[in-house]
Amino acid sequence: MQDSYTALKLAYNFYTPCISTTTITDAVYISKKSFVDSEEQKRILSDFFSDFKICAVTKSQIKQAFKSTMSDFEDAVQAFCAKQHHIKYIVTRNIKDYKFSPVEAIEPADFLRLCGR
Repeated sequence: MQDSYTALKLAYNFYTPCISTTTITDAVYISKKSFVDSEEQKRILSDFFSDFKICAVTKSQIKQAFKSTMSDFEDAVQAFCAKQHHIKYIVTRNIKDYKFSPVEAIEPADFLRLCGR
């Protein structure tokens, strides 16, 4: 988990971290249970995502995800969105689901090594 935090911090400081629009809706849905106040949830997530480049998910990427051999549909959407936006790496702790991804998936520790950290 520490590598994930460090990789995100590095991305914030030296790169433009990117996320898809579906990541935001997923984060709002998943984090809803952690907040009593929905306005606080919106404020915190809005602040968190403010430095990310937000990549729109298109109908074409959805169609590619349905046709993909990737085992997880949501991950396939992420992968094809990343491809469309010329993203070099998908940094995830779940690389097994990205075996057939059109964009290379790497673990946070590998991202840190690539960055010389």
